[in-house]
Amino acid sequence: MANGQLQTLNLDDRMWQDIVDEARSLIPRYNPEWTDHNATDLGITLMELFAWIVEGMQYRLNRVPDNNFIEFLNLLGITQDPASPATVFLTYQLAGVSPPLTLPKGNVVATQQTDQDPAILFETDADVSLLPTNLTTAISLHKTGLHYENVTSQMVAAPLSGYSYSLAPGDVLTLTLGFDQATALPIPLSFLFRTPVSPGSLQVLWQYSQAAVSPLLWPVIPGVLDGTTSFTQNGVASVTVPLDWAAQTPKNWGLTPTTLADAVDKQLFWVGVHVSNLTANPLTIQIDSILFNSVHASNALTVTQPELVGTSNGKPFQYFDLVNAPLYQHPGVPDPYDHLVVQVRQALPGGTFGPWTTWSRVDDFPQGAANVFRLDAVMGRLSFGNYDSIVSPDGHGTIPPSESQIQALTYRYVVGGVIGNVPPSTITVLRAPVAGLVAATNPGPAANGADQESIDDTKRRGPEVLRNRYRAVAAEDYEYLAVQASTEVQKVRCLPPRLFTVYDQSFNPAVKPGDPWTYGGLNRDSGNVQVIIIPGSPLSNPTPAPTAELLAEVADYLEQRRSVTAALTVTGPRYLPIKVTAQIMVWKQAVDQGLVPDPATSTTVHDGIVAQIKQFLHPTLGNSDGNGWDVGEDQTIAPLFEFIKPPNAVGFISSLQIDAETPLYTPPTRLYPTGVLGVWVKFADYEMVCSAAAHNVTVTKI
Repeated sequence: MANGQLQTLNLDDRMWQDIVDEARSLIPRYNPEWTDHNATDLGITLMELFAWIVEGMQYRLNRVPDNNFIEFLNLLGITQDPASPATVFLTYQLAGVSPPLTLPKGNVVATQQTDQDPAILFETDADVSLLPTNLTTAISLHKTGLHYENVTSQMVAAPLSGYSYSLAPGDVLTLTLGFDQATALPIPLSFLFRTPVSPGSLQVLWQYSQAAVSPLLWPVIPGVLDGTTSFTQNGVASVTVPLDWAAQTPKNWGLTPTTLADAVDKQLFWVGVHVSNLTANPLTIQIDSILFNSVHASNALTVTQPELVGTSNGKPFQYFDLVNAPLYQHPGVPDPYDHLVVQVRQALPGGTFGPWTTWSRVDDFPQGAANVFRLDAVMGRLSFGNYDSIVSPDGHGTIPPSESQIQALTYRYVVGGVIGNVPPSTITVLRAPVAGLVAATNPGPAANGADQESIDDTKRRGPEVLRNRYRAVAAEDYEYLAVQASTEVQKVRCLPPRLFTVYDQSFNPAVKPGDPWTYGGLNRDSGNVQVIIIPGSPLSNPTPAPTAELLAEVADYLEQRRSVTAALTVTGPRYLPIKVTAQIMVWKQAVDQGLVPDPATSTTVHDGIVAQIKQFLHPTLGNSDGNGWDVGEDQTIAPLFEFIKPPNAVGFISSLQIDAETPLYTPPTRLYPTGVLGVWVKFADYEMVCSAAAHNVTVTKI
């Protein structure tokens, strides 16, 4: 591969000697009477001659048809998709006596460099205002009012495993957020939700701690600017706490920690989030994180010093390559490469130059004179047009004058792909000192990093590009383009409009034929297009869900390509957990021979079977081939049986069944029966399989 262009492959790499050896090895099979295999034998001589002819034919064959196809894609400008940078939220810490600090975008924080691993760099994507206080603790108060649960590692600190809470109609959830110091300045709290609730579902009140006042009686904070609109979207809630804010210790609240590990014995300044369910249905609140003093960062760097890319020779269709590629694609903006600034200055007599002028990026050269250039973001290549008022007045795009210099004033490029998906608490090295800034870290894992597209995937994509021309009409077009929007998208399903039918009414008399489908929290009315995307994830994450940034990136990409009449919604998966019940029999002889530990004294076999089950049911890495499942794909016991069965010398499976648990989406109601009890689970077209939290596996020695 060279700068994203596809490289030709040998269809047959056998040489002359390989062909001769292969032909000689076939003699005993087809002509056993032929016993003289020496080079002096006439038959061997003819064999070598024909091998020489075949080698020449293979030389020509290696240039067709696969290589012709690759060259055709290159001519069309269909190159491999570039690597996508990993993204993460970085949390900063100021010294306790420092004044507030505005940290401009472009601050670089890295992982620790070792002898084996280089540092992985992350650069902040926006300015961030930092306050000299830290969000250290999060506590959930149970609705009984008797216990509290420490949920710090779920919402505000590493590893940010996420917090989920089910609210019955009329129920209340109180989250208390503890700060180590008080501040009179507005406190911006960034909320990220796995699944935001519908508008009007919740009432959210903001409270603050006062001396000797129970959390249930804390006063309300006035004037909160709630960018989440009562938890209906990701956003920032700006909270300005009154001056009588006082510190409290949870042990003085009169509540008991759920476990000893939940106990918090710190004097902290608390902000309470009082959430009430206003609906007549159960609601599940799913919070990925609540971050403070945090900013989004990417595994991409900005070139801040002007980069001289070349000197014009005055000829048409010149191109110049940037030092770094591929270029960063800015999601969610009309011009994804707005960070690239290209300038040209004209040579003057005496070896001097005129002032730098900025040229504009275009997708296609306009006819006539225009100071524009085209960009190949994969290769980092700048191309100019062929207009010249004298030589080519019918040209498109102005040729930079001869001897003029061309520079990239600034641009941003991708540093790495999958390697940037680092665990929590690993991005900790500040690359440049900033007064008052003492620490930085990533409370959650970095995600969305993906390597450059493989050649095989590009070849498969070529015919799709020719078919849909990057326009979404059919469901297959939306699915194809969703994958093109980001290499992080692993699974995708486009759901066309769907109305209830008489058949649906036979399962639920309350539905009316002709009304739009509403199960799974989806509105599939006429004209509505639902696109479900699932990112890649390790086996440790059994329910991968797209980040808000990935959802926005895919939605923005599809919005520009959808049909005018289509109402598009891009959303995450609706998971249906599958619980497995299995009885495994282990031969006593296998235990005696040391093939496996005795299940009576060891859980090795049990744990291994459970791990296999969870691997098999993983959405993106499961299935028998390890390529995951499709959205809406049913589950049966036959492939699972083959996947987890022990070797014949070890034992066998005496019984196996699968059952669907309560769906992980809201509302968790399914229309159709689940299939054949224990044998087959039928999935709706919007549901995705995942592993249940626990499986019932029994291992017995016989």
